[in-house]
Amino acid sequence: MNDTALQDPLSLIHRLSRRAVEVDDAQALLEEINQAAMEAVGADRAFVALAHDATGELALVATAGIGWDDEIRALRLKIDDTGRSASGKHTGERRSGITSHVASTGLPYITGNVDADPYYYAFFDDVCSEIAVPLLDGNGHTLGVINIESLLPNHFHDSHLSLIQSLANIASLRLLMDGYRAREAALVEIGKDLSAIADPDLLMRRVVDVAAAQLRFEDCSLFVLDRDRQQLILQAARGALVSRIGKAAYPLGEGLTGWVAQHGEPIRIGSPRDDPRWKGRFEEFPATDVGAFLAVPIFGRSGILGVLRVLRRKSVAPWFRREFTEDDESVLLTIASQLGTAIENSRILDRLVNTERMAAWGELSAKAAHMIGNRTFAIKGDLNELEYRLSEPEDRRPEFRTLAEGIRRGIFRLEEILQEFRDFVRATQIALAEQNLNDIIKQCVEESYPKRSRVALTLELAPDLPPVMADAARLKRAFSELIENSLSFQPDGGSLLIRTSRTKSSRISTLARLPRGRVYLQAEFLDAGPGIPEDIKPRIFTPFFTSRARGLGLGLSIVKGILEAHRGTIVEVGSDNSGAHFIAFLPAKED
Repeated sequence: MNDTALQDPLSLIHRLSRRAVEVDDAQALLEEINQAAMEAVGADRAFVALAHDATGELALVATAGIGWDDEIRALRLKIDDTGRSASGKHTGERRSGITSHVASTGLPYITGNVDADPYYYAFFDDVCSEIAVPLLDGNGHTLGVINIESLLPNHFHDSHLSLIQSLANIASLRLLMDGYRAREAALVEIGKDLSAIADPDLLMRRVVDVAAAQLRFEDCSLFVLDRDRQQLILQAARGALVSRIGKAAYPLGEGLTGWVAQHGEPIRIGSPRDDPRWKGRFEEFPATDVGAFLAVPIFGRSGILGVLRVLRRKSVAPWFRREFTEDDESVLLTIASQLGTAIENSRILDRLVNTERMAAWGELSAKAAHMIGNRTFAIKGDLNELEYRLSEPEDRRPEFRTLAEGIRRGIFRLEEILQEFRDFVRATQIALAEQNLNDIIKQCVEESYPKRSRVALTLELAPDLPPVMADAARLKRAFSELIENSLSFQPDGGSLLIRTSRTKSSRISTLARLPRGRVYLQAEFLDAGPGIPEDIKPRIFTPFFTSRARGLGLGLSIVKGILEAHRGTIVEVGSDNSGAHFIAFLPAKED
């Protein structure tokens, strides 16, 4: 072919190469390449079939030319053991069509007489010539096949084959590019989760789900090393081992999983049951069905933390290779590295929280003991006086009422202290259910706001708010505390505005340290009281801090604990001498 003859094919390749970068939808690009390939070689019919990851079957994703209908488009290109094609047409002794043959060998194929071809089976009865070219990834695995058909015999030549191969390469590159983009997005997503998810168990489940979507495996298991017992304990799974979480364990060094933990090296093999290290103690599915195995170590600063492993079933199509690649291993190592950082951070945070909790318990115990001791001493004094009075003449007994009232007040105060103590302990113990934030606030106001209060109440509740997953009783306890505080600082009258709304993402980033990327609701409490002085604002949510004479100083710390248990938080943004302004943030229920 001379340069003039090459001009149009080169222009076509150039145009479609540009389109591969510009088009957002890969499906649209495949349809465009398919149509252009058919027209460029003067063919009558064309289709693109892509390999299905789970089954290995080839599914039609784009068609062009004459004779197609919805029934044929829906067929998967698959032949059973009897030699019958998916279209129902019997093919005698021929067990594989041209498309499957090309997918199996990874090599292009051209024929000018399909009737005499050993691989051809008919979707259409009018085909005479056919070209089939594989779409391959960087490891030689088949992604799919482009088929071009002509009604004329010996229609295709080597120049046609070269052109179709070039177009197939463009399609392959786009499919690979989309795959890399998806993996990059998944790794970024996991990175965000490291700072957004405090619960290590939830984070592990999240990592397993993201890995499953990107590596396209059937089962995943995450084992964490128990150093004291020298065992790997299953902490998260996707697949059959979910019921064994917390129970399934490998001694360090046992099986492929234990070997990875002991040696700190990944394992990637296509037939794990043939490996002498294979034990198969906890099978996601029968060992005979395992088609590929990949396990990587999870490292922390102090060494091995665990093992993340994934498995794939054998393909039902002998030609379809399901082995994990070096790219898969690299992605899983990156995920394991991020997870290792998260696990260590979580453990450090747990130690810090435990230290703070013990300190808080010590301070709480000391202060509670002091206050209870004072109340008990006063009650004992009143009881001694009452005992003495009982021995005096009956005309002195009216004074007993005063003593009894003092005892009653003392006991009531003890009950208040104990209730505040209980609320502090139980602040984070919540039972979630789908709730309406506005309804919770209305009930709270109905139950706790004085009917004849001198403080004017205004409710501005935004309509059509999404639901929240919440413990209604705990939230009412938190909101009641905010209402009570507002009333106590306005004894001579004033105002209180309670309003709800969706939170703007900019407000989350400037006011609260909450993970972005999800919807939050906010409940605001604004009053006309004296406000909170700037010098004490940093301490108002600290346990035992109070500017009032009564109480243990646990009220606002209880409120914060309740909001944080709901994966939200609370801030105060008012100005001194301009009233208090509390904002409670709650995540909206996700679909």
